[in-house]
Amino acid sequence: MIRLLRTLLAALVAAPVLAFALLPAPSTAATAAPARRAAVCPEVTITDSAKAAQAVFVGTVTAVASTRTPGLPGVSYQQTVTVTGIYNGKVSGDSVTVQTERRPGECTLGKLDAGTSYLFFAGGTGDPWTAGGTSGTQPATPDVVAQVQALLGQPRSPTPPATESASFTPVDTSDPQTLSRAAAPGAALVLIGLLGLAVVRVARRGRA
Repeated sequence: MIRLLRTLLAALVAAPVLAFALLPAPSTAATAAPARRAAVCPEVTITDSAKAAQAVFVGTVTAVASTRTPGLPGVSYQQTVTVTGIYNGKVSGDSVTVQTERRPGECTLGKLDAGTSYLFFAGGTGDPWTAGGTSGTQPATPDVVAQVQALLGQPRSPTPPATESASFTPVDTSDPQTLSRAAAPGAALVLIGLLGLAVVRVARRGRA
C-alpha cells in the first residue's frame, strides 16, 4: 500500500514538468516587431506632373549635399543641377538647386544620383526648387523626353542668345558751309573762263 502511494505521488509531481517540456517553443517571428515598409508612391502621368509643376526642365546632377533637422527623422538633400533645357517655368541661369527629402514611411524622392540627367517637375520658387515623391521627377530617358516634348514642345536654352552690338558711323557735326563759300570755287572757274575768252578775242582783233 505504501509503495502504491509513493508511485502515485511521483506520477503527480512529474506530470506538470512533462507537460511544460512538451509545450512548443515561442516563435521569434511572432514576437519580433513588424518591419516598417517603405511607402509606395502612386504612379503619376507626364501630363499630370506638367500641370502641377511650377517649372519643367532637364538637367544633370553635379553635386549632392545633405542636411538633418534635429528632432525630425529623415534627411534633406540639396542637388546642384546643371540645366540643359527648359520646357516651362521661370528658370534663371544654367545652374539651380533642387531639394529632395527622404522620410521614413513617406512617399519621398530621396537622394538623386550625381552624374545622371533628370527630367524635373519642380515646385517652389527656385530658391531652391523642390521635387517630391509624387512630382514625377525621373531620369531623362529618351521615352520620357519624347513624351514631354510632345506635350510642351522643344526646350529653350537656359542661356539667352547674345545680343548683337550695333555699329554707328560717325557723322560730321561741324557747321555747314555757307552758300557763298560753297559757290566760290565754281564762280572762280567761270571767271577764269571768261578772262580766257576775252584774251582770245583780243588776240584775234590784233591779227585782223
